[in-house]
Amino acid sequence: MNRPEPDLDRIISSLAAQVASIRRSGLRLVARKNAQACGPGAPVPETLQLIREELGNCSRCGLCRGRNSIVFGNGGPQARLVFVGQAPTPTDDAEGRPFCGAEGEMLTNIITRVLSLSSAEVYLTHSVKCAPPGGRPPLAEEADTCLPFLFRQLGAIGPAMVCALGEAAAQALLASQAPIDELRGSIHTAAGFPVIATHDLSYLLLNQERKRETWEDMKMIKRELAKMSSWQKGRE
Repeated sequence: MNRPEPDLDRIISSLAAQVASIRRSGLRLVARKNAQACGPGAPVPETLQLIREELGNCSRCGLCRGRNSIVFGNGGPQARLVFVGQAPTPTDDAEGRPFCGAEGEMLTNIITRVLSLSSAEVYLTHSVKCAPPGGRPPLAEEADTCLPFLFRQLGAIGPAMVCALGEAAAQALLASQAPIDELRGSIHTAAGFPVIATHDLSYLLLNQERKRETWEDMKMIKRELAKMSSWQKGRE
């Protein structure tokens, strides 16, 4: 038998990782007749509220021991664009909302000034829902535990595009070990959704010279969203 093509190998590895993380999270895989694929334009099978209720007072990984709150997400339930950060900051943990403080101010500027989107057109969340100790990036096993809930959030929202903010978020979404500098500049796919990766906002606050790269990534997102809007209008 011929060896599968490299792209097929990557897809198989990604699916296996997602199934493993779902099982580790305690969720059950249930086969459904006439199930629809999860992706842009697909029917919404569940709501964000239902997902949050099932997440409950989560203790599926060790991050639960040091948290003050579960930072589930915030924004439009039918957003065009979902931002996925690496992990809640201590400020997010204290307030129970994603992207508070200086990171939130930077993201608001990106959303309103660069992307020209309203708050209803975006949804904000993280690859993990609890703040890691000391503000460190989440470990792979922590991200794997939260991944099923993140994919369900995407399925409920049905965004046109996803932006991964930071290496840990991008690697979790894409089941990749590639560094952020290799993942940037291309459109990837995760769970049927287009994904563009860029730098973590906390990193940008400390490395102002890299902001231009993220601005270029945002321009790519804006172009792709415009293309999708034009295509949709042409079908109406």
